[in-house]
Amino acid sequence: MSPALVDAVASPVDVASLAAAVRAAAGRRGKLEVRGSRSWWSDSAPGVEVVSAAGLDTVSDFNPADLVVTVGAGVPLDRLAARLAARGAWLPFDPPGAPSRTVGGALASGCGGPLAAHYGPARDQVLGLVVVAGDGTVVRLGGRVVKNVAGFDLAKLVIGGHGALGVIAEAHLRLRARPDSDRSAIWTGGRAWAARAGAAALAAGATPAAFEVLSPVLAERLGWGGGDGWWLAARAVGAEAGVAEQLDAMARAAGSRAVRSEGGDAVWTPWRVAVGTWPLLLRIGAEPGDWESAVALAERHLGPSIAASVTVPRGTVRVGATHGSVEAIRRLRAAAAERRWPVTLERADAATRAAAGVWGGLPPAAERLTRGLLATFDPAGVLAAPLLA
Repeated sequence: MSPALVDAVASPVDVASLAAAVRAAAGRRGKLEVRGSRSWWSDSAPGVEVVSAAGLDTVSDFNPADLVVTVGAGVPLDRLAARLAARGAWLPFDPPGAPSRTVGGALASGCGGPLAAHYGPARDQVLGLVVVAGDGTVVRLGGRVVKNVAGFDLAKLVIGGHGALGVIAEAHLRLRARPDSDRSAIWTGGRAWAARAGAAALAAGATPAAFEVLSPVLAERLGWGGGDGWWLAARAVGAEAGVAEQLDAMARAAGSRAVRSEGGDAVWTPWRVAVGTWPLLLRIGAEPGDWESAVALAERHLGPSIAASVTVPRGTVRVGATHGSVEAIRRLRAAAAERRWPVTLERADAATRAAAGVWGGLPPAAERLTRGLLATFDPAGVLAAPLLA
C-alpha cells in the first residue's frame, strides 16, 4: 500500500505554538498526528491532520559538566550527536531508522537500539519531558536532574506511546562522557552456535555496550555475507583496557577470532538504516534465554524469510518483513501472549497500524488502565495514534 502523505496543517516553532495547534484541532474535533522527519511513520490514515515538529529544533541548556542537555522534539539525532561530540559528551541512544530521525519521534516510538543492551531503552535516557496533552495543556514531567523525578514517573508513560498520550515538545536527556575507545567485533556461525555463544557470554558476565545476534537475512542486507550464517556483534566502549577485556570475553564465548573488527559506528549505523527500512517491523519482549523461541515463533507466523535482530541481554527480538497480514500479526501476538511476551508494532503502513494496533490487545486490567490514561491525557480523542486494536 502506498503511503498517503499529508501536508502539515501547522509547523510550530516553540511549545506555545505547538499547544495552540493541538487546541485548535481539539476545538474542531479533528484527529491529529505530530511528525518530525516523517522517516518512521511516513503515511497517515484518511482524515488525520499532520503537525510538523521539525521547527522545534533548539538545543539549549547544554553544559558538558552537568551531562544533561535540553532539546526540542524536532532536533535530528545525528545533528545532536555532532553537537555533543564537539564538547566531549555522548548520548548512548541508537534507535533503528535514519540517523536523521528526530529526538521526539524516536522517543515517542520508544525505540532503543543495540546500545540498550548496556544503557537501557529510550526511557532510560530521559530525565524529563515537556508534553502537550490532547486538549492543548502543557505538562512538565520530571526535570533536568535525577532528584526531580519523584512519585510516579509519568514521562515513562509518554515514551513509547507514539503520541497517543501526549505530544513530546521538549526533552531533558541524560548524557555520558564521550568514551576514549569505541570498538566493535563480529563473529559468525550457525543458529545453534549463536544461541550457545550468547548464553556463554551472559554466563561469563560479559557486559559490552552492545550485544546483538543477527539473522542471515539481515546480515546479507548489511553486506556481511549470504548463506545461512548467524552473526554475533559486540561493541565495547570506555578505556582501552576495558574495551579489550570485553571483546576478549566475547571472543571466548564465540570460540573463535572475530571475522571483522571496526571502530565507532561503522557496524551500527548500517544496522540502524537496514532495520529501520523494513516495511513491517515488530518488537517482541522475550526473556534473554528465550530469544531463539521468539524468533521461531515469528517465523511460524510471518514466514521463514523474516530478518531478525536480537539484543541478547534484554531479550528484545526485532523481526522485519517486506509484508505481513493483520491476521498473521494477531496470531503472533496471541501465541506470544501465552508466554507473556508483548509484541509491539514498531513500523507498518497506516492501515495495518489501525487494524492491528501498535500495542494490540492487552489483558483486561491493563487495557482498562490504558484507556483510562488515554481519556485523561486526551479527553477529546484528538491524538490519532492507534495504540490498541
